[in-house]
Amino acid sequence: MNRQDGYIIDTSYPLHFYKEMQPNWLGYIANTLGCVSPELTKPYRYCELGCATGIGLLVAAACNPRGQFIGVDFNAEHIATADALARKAGIKNIEFILASFDDFAEQYTEPFDVIVTHGVWSWLAPKAQIGIMQIIHKLLKPQGLLYLQYMCYPAAARLISLQKVLHEVSIHNPDKSSEESVKEGLALLRHLANNGAGLFVDNPELEKELTLLEKENPAYLAHDFLTDYWRPQHSADVHRIFAQADVTYIGSANCYENMDTLSVPGNLQALIAQTQSRAMQETLRDVARHQNQRVDIFQKHPQTLNDEQYEKVIDRFVYKALPNLPKAGAIIFDTPIGKITGPKEIFTPLIEALASGDKSFAELRQLSMFSHAPGLLLQSLNMLMWADYIHPLRQDDEIATAHVELQAWIDELTLPLALVPECGTAVRK
Repeated sequence: MNRQDGYIIDTSYPLHFYKEMQPNWLGYIANTLGCVSPELTKPYRYCELGCATGIGLLVAAACNPRGQFIGVDFNAEHIATADALARKAGIKNIEFILASFDDFAEQYTEPFDVIVTHGVWSWLAPKAQIGIMQIIHKLLKPQGLLYLQYMCYPAAARLISLQKVLHEVSIHNPDKSSEESVKEGLALLRHLANNGAGLFVDNPELEKELTLLEKENPAYLAHDFLTDYWRPQHSADVHRIFAQADVTYIGSANCYENMDTLSVPGNLQALIAQTQSRAMQETLRDVARHQNQRVDIFQKHPQTLNDEQYEKVIDRFVYKALPNLPKAGAIIFDTPIGKITGPKEIFTPLIEALASGDKSFAELRQLSMFSHAPGLLLQSLNMLMWADYIHPLRQDDEIATAHVELQAWIDELTLPLALVPECGTAVRK
């Protein structure tokens, strides 16, 4: 048997780390969006639904000693692997629970400040989706944050036919492993592409998509494409669904996507700004960016910071230069809508200041370029964060110790990941 409730269970999800899921990052983004965030300087509780083998949760727990971290997954092999890794690394503030989402919703009673779920919502059966909704409604605290990643239209539509072929190959070869089915399905798609199948003739960009898929880890593709419930969705529909769980969409966990002036083609920015409906705005953004996935942040009963509170909160953030901080000068950001040049007159003083040591927002806005333009400073810092050049420090003063053993394990596996405990995260080497 290679499926449970329509989802494959015969191969483990590969170790993928996403900085946008980490508690310090989410708290920062919520604040920059003008919302009160959970108090991460005090003990807090964080839950990942569909944690797989737990790399993101292990990093979060090792680098954020004030948090208590819970991972939930229905794949016994995932949970056993994650639990063994936590014990090997000596991480105490973490627990992995084998359960379906509906069972967890029914049986678990302790609330959370942050709930995250990545690679789950668009791939699971309706019963599991209802379980997620119940967990959020029941267990997310007021002002608690929800991170939700999912496939979205319009760009995910181009993959529908490719997914259908891969899925059918898997269904009709039940004795083969999911990874074997992926390889066979890709070979079939390649044959179709090379022999003039109309799908590829009429949609020439699909051949490029197929080439990219052929380079991917088959285990990752198995999880991404072989589920019986593969469903891209419109963001407006997702936001209405989650409103039923008493949470409100506040913005993207991808800080670049919160800046229309950079992430939306210039001739479309006014159209979006003039649109009154938030649902229509998000739909237009998805179309303008040709979005294929979203990493949305929702909040339960969001509280908005007033101007004075906002200034105080943002001034307190301290930024750390990461190892790949570029030299002073103009910076080329390779964004989804094309290359954007960060002018040297903006980024030279900013990079020089950050290269000299950790700097707070309050200190950086004393630079002449930003003394009367705090919005420009925040936008510039967020672009540096998006590009993995800098990261805000944790705001608590507790020393993380478990990260040493976890880093040793990461190095054993030659994963290109370096822990940055003072920032509560990891960066790609």
